[in-house]
Amino acid sequence: MAQSLSTQQVTDYRANGYVAPLDALDAAAVAHYRGELERTEAHLGGSLMAIDRKYRGNLHMMCRWMDELARTPAILDAVESLIGPDILLYTSRFFIKEPNSEGIAAWHQDCTYFGLRPYDHVTAWVALSDVTEDAGPLEFAVGSHIRGALLQKSGVVKNSVNTAGQIIVEWFDQSRIDRAILRAGQFSLHHTCVVHQSAPNRRDERRIGIALSYIPTRTRYIGNRRMPAYLVRGQDTYGHFDLQPPPARDFGAEEVARHEVTFKAYIDTFFEQLDEAERHLPREVAEGLVY
Repeated sequence: MAQSLSTQQVTDYRANGYVAPLDALDAAAVAHYRGELERTEAHLGGSLMAIDRKYRGNLHMMCRWMDELARTPAILDAVESLIGPDILLYTSRFFIKEPNSEGIAAWHQDCTYFGLRPYDHVTAWVALSDVTEDAGPLEFAVGSHIRGALLQKSGVVKNSVNTAGQIIVEWFDQSRIDRAILRAGQFSLHHTCVVHQSAPNRRDERRIGIALSYIPTRTRYIGNRRMPAYLVRGQDTYGHFDLQPPPARDFGAEEVARHEVTFKAYIDTFFEQLDEAERHLPREVAEGLVY
C-alpha cells in the first residue's frame, strides 16, 4: 500500500478532517495544465465558469489532459494512504474564481448531495494557481466532520460557486478555522463531512482549483440508479458502479456523448439527494438560519 502521507498526516486528517498543503505538480506540469485549460476553454468558447455548467464537471471523460491529471501519482498515493489501493474517481469539478470576482462558497459539506455510503469520499483540491489569503482559499472548520452530516439548505447563497447555493443551517463549532494556503501545483485533501467555505477572490489573477472526488471501490451509491465512475488505481471487485473508459481523443464523438450521459446522471442524482436531504428540514430551519 502506498504511504505517501506520514503517520502524523494520516492522524491529522482523521482528527481534523483535512490535510494540507501537499505537493503534486512541478512548475513545468502546472504550466502544461494551465495551457491545456486555456486551450479547452478556447475550444468550448469561454471560461468554464461562464459557459454551460456541464463543462465544469467531469472533463476527464472528454479530455486526455484531465484524465492524466486525475491519475497523478502523488495525488493517488496520498489518497491511497487514506482509503486504500482500489480507487474510483467519482467526479471532477472546476472551481475557478475570476480576478476580483464575488464568487463564494458558504459553509457546507460535500456529503449531503453525493449519496455515497459509507462516508469515505475524499476530495483532492488541486491548485493550478497560487491560492493566497486574498484569493479565496478553502477554509475548514477543524474537526467538524466528526458529527457526520449536518442540516443544510440550498438556494440561499448569492454568488455561490456551488451548484445548489447551499449553506449549513445548524450550529457547528467555529472556534478553530484553518485556511488551505496553496502554491500552484499543491493540493489539499478533505473529508466529505468536513464543513468548509471560501471567500471571494480579491487578486488580479484567476484562482483555479480542481476538485477530484475519490472513493474506495467498496463505496455504494444509495439512490435509485446505478452511477458511473472511473477506476484510476487498483481493482474493482465490488461492481457497485458502471466503470467508464478513459478518453481516446479530446472531444471525440464517443467521448462527448459519454460525458453528456454521465452529466445528466450526476445532475439527476444530485437533485434527488438534495430533495431527500431537505424534505424533512425542521420548519424553523427551512425558514432561515438557526445559528
